[in-house]
Formats: sequence, structure tokens, C-alpha cells
Amino acid sequence: MAACQSAPETATKGTPTVGVTEVSAPVLATPTAVPDSVVLRRFVPAGYRILDTATGDLNRDAYPDKLLALDSVPTDPEAFGSEALRPLLVLLGNAQGDYRLAARNDHAVLCGGCGGVMGDPYQGLTIKNGYFSLEHYGGSGWRWTRIITFRHDPATRRWWLHRVGGETFHSASPDSAQSYMHTARDFGRVSFEQFTGDEGAGE
Repeated sequence: MAACQSAPETATKGTPTVGVTEVSAPVLATPTAVPDSVVLRRFVPAGYRILDTATGDLNRDAYPDKLLALDSVPTDPEAFGSEALRPLLVLLGNAQGDYRLAARNDHAVLCGGCGGVMGDPYQGLTIKNGYFSLEHYGGSGWRWTRIITFRHDPATRRWWLHRVGGETFHSASPDSAQSYMHTARDFGRVSFEQFTGDEGAGE
């Protein structure tokens, strides 16, 4: 009797399949955000550098805007206190993340030598709900602070001086500070571009 023979296996486990090429899914590049330093560079004139920036909604349109404070590039690094103007730029943002220059003032930010023996009086910028403020601090034995605030007006699409306030005190008795506050009732209607720095100054 002939021996029974089993049918040969059609495929052997572990044998590679011939003629099939695996294709990897394409890798999509992730958009890279452009650093603020690059975006803002085109707003900095020759001979100036960025002193400070602040981000917030300056005109209540839900897009982030910028305040850009500039300072002149010093020609003598060892010189104490420059009197050069420090422009402050209002930059409005859009849906594409770009900015346009909306307003400029050269007197709102005090000069580097305007703080007396205390040195540079500039303290910083703040943006909140269509308002923005600048803060300064200086003096010697007698010290002073000054906060200047502007408010956006949707009707005119401009920023107007809202108030100017601060304190004066002697360094030996800071608890006896005298405060002051001036509003539009005192200095009238002053736009950001027209602000000279003298409005509401002092007590």
C-alpha cells in the first residue's frame, strides 16, 4: 500500500513577503512661530534699540497688541544718564499675528538721566482692557513716583490721557509720602500723540 503523503504548506511562518514595499506616511512640518524680536525689528529706527515691550489688548478687538519703548544706542557706554528722547510706539495686532504702527509719542517715557541720582527712572509698562500705563521712579533725598495712564476711545480710535498720579516723599521718612492725582478735569483732552510730559506733572 502506498504511504499517504501530506500536502505541502503554501506558506512558511516567518517567510518574508516578496514584492511588497512599506510606504511611510508623510511628515508634515510644524509652523514655527516667528520670535517677537524679529517681528518688532522693523519698527526700530537706526540708532535705537528696544528698551521694553508689553503685550495686551490696546483697542479691545481681542487681538494681542504691543507697546514698544525705544532707547537710543549709547555712543559713550560710560556716560551717566542720557537725555535722549525715548519713543513709545503703539502697535496693533491682527488675525495673522502681524503688527502695524498706530501711534507714537517721544515724551511719555522719561530719559535715562531724568531720574537724578537714582539713575534711570523708567520702571515699566502695563496694559489692561484698553488702558496702558507707564511708571517712573527717581529723585535723591526727596523721591518721587509718577504713573501716566492712557485710555482707548472706540469712537475716535485713539488713546487719550486718562490720569497722571504719583507720590513724593523723603528717603528718611517714606511713610509720610504725599500723593497727587490729576485727570482730564485738570489737563483737558490730550491725545497720546500730543502728550508733552508736562500735563499733570507734580502736585
